[in-house]
Amino acid sequence: MRLEQVRISETLQAIVRIGVVFLDDVKNGPPDPALDLELEKICEEYRRLSAERKPTEIEAVARTRKLYRRVGIDPTRDRPSSERLLRRVLKKQPLPKVNKLVDCINMASLKLQCPLGLYDWSSIVPPVTFRVGLPGEELRVISERSMSLEGKLVCADEEGPFGNPSHGSHRTRVGPDTNRAMAACWSPAEHPRSYIDSVLDEIARAAGEYCGARVAGRRIF
Repeated sequence: MRLEQVRISETLQAIVRIGVVFLDDVKNGPPDPALDLELEKICEEYRRLSAERKPTEIEAVARTRKLYRRVGIDPTRDRPSSERLLRRVLKKQPLPKVNKLVDCINMASLKLQCPLGLYDWSSIVPPVTFRVGLPGEELRVISERSMSLEGKLVCADEEGPFGNPSHGSHRTRVGPDTNRAMAACWSPAEHPRSYIDSVLDEIARAAGEYCGARVAGRRIF
């Protein structure tokens, strides 16, 4: 049923490929030491690779930047969430540790360098639409500051925008009591569906392993 409540605007269909996965039976909680160990191995591998090439030379990073520029967003001013994580890793800055489910999504985003959004489904008022932000629209991000969404990629419900590839919403943030969630990934439309499938597979694996989550549905738009 929830998949039928998600759509992508005609404006974005030729530009963006969206992957969505619904997670049920989530057993969220504080950060998991085993997850931290897996994440640190990914960080070490990226630091090793950084001696050979710049972040912008990584194919997945360049691909997401291309997507941002296609809709008129400067990715050096409003960085994709996946690239922000990578740059923290390369600067040897600590990654945020929030809760198990959020940390799983951050790990998948960093590992595959795909911007992801994670939202508590109980805080969403469907239908959900992926579209371009309208004049005057703003997002109260998780840090509680507000940002303009005009001309940016957004996902919105009946109450308005609740996320985009760079930032999540304070309204739909995932907390320790979240037991149903929606995760979304953003990629250029010409990118193979197999890549999006691999991202959704990684989300499902990590959320299942560390949070006992069950995939209740998934789709690529």
